[in-house]
Amino acid sequence: MTAAPLVCIVDDTADYRFLLEELFSHYLPTYSVRFFTDGRDFLNQLPFLSSLPNLVLLDQHMPILDGHETLLFLKEQSRYKKIPVVMMSADASAEEINDCFETGVNSFLRKPTDFTLLKEQLGLTCRYWLEFNLKQVEGV
Repeated sequence: MTAAPLVCIVDDTADYRFLLEELFSHYLPTYSVRFFTDGRDFLNQLPFLSSLPNLVLLDQHMPILDGHETLLFLKEQSRYKKIPVVMMSADASAEEINDCFETGVNSFLRKPTDFTLLKEQLGLTCRYWLEFNLKQVEGV
């Protein structure tokens, strides 16, 4: 039996983490999920995870170490650079989005305010990166 794909979610907003935890547990239970409060928290714990994440959902705007800085670190490390990273933000500028793509983000999603839309968006994102694109992810 293979382990459930690991999704790491990095977001500084406790309410949003709670919402995503509920969403994954009720609607996307086939994925294992770990939550981190900011980029530094994630990068500090990353070497100690039992396996590398199959997907990282990364908030763009966070204190301490923001999404772009975290992405930059991941893409500079040979061990982590193939991990698919999806950046998320409710209010990123076009320049910020372009900077993320130039740094190597795999996708950029606007955080929807509607729960149904969020559920659909995350479901599609996980299916794409963890099922449809599985061969690339397995190379991690």
